[in-house]
Amino acid sequence: MEYLTDAHALLWHLYGPQRLGAEARQAFADADAGQACIHVPAVVIAEALMVVQKGRLRGVTLAHLLPRLDAMATSDNYPLCSLLPHTVIVSHHYTVIPDIFDRLIVTEAISRGLPLLTRDAMIRASGLVAVIWD
Repeated sequence: MEYLTDAHALLWHLYGPQRLGAEARQAFADADAGQACIHVPAVVIAEALMVVQKGRLRGVTLAHLLPRLDAMATSDNYPLCSLLPHTVIVSHHYTVIPDIFDRLIVTEAISRGLPLLTRDAMIRASGLVAVIWD
């Protein structure tokens, strides 16, 4: 199975897996075991870096996060997705989601035809993309 991840889902997988919904936790477990693929958009990486730099994850620093991101860059199970200008342009259709990071993540999931690992209420309520969480 293939998925696309939101930033909080990725960070919780890495640093607080008990916060993940059951289905999201299983998707990450499957990816870790080589049985699934979780695509990681560039904007998710940017958002994760911002969250860590602002100290929003207690005890997590860039020294913790950067090696994990480097490992993903060489992993078949967590491929990193470039942010393409086309994705940014298409995202203007999804203004029901006001946050630009979330809108770009949703646009990436739609363009790849993948369900999104997210707990975000706004994304879930939009109905724009299949969501995997609980």
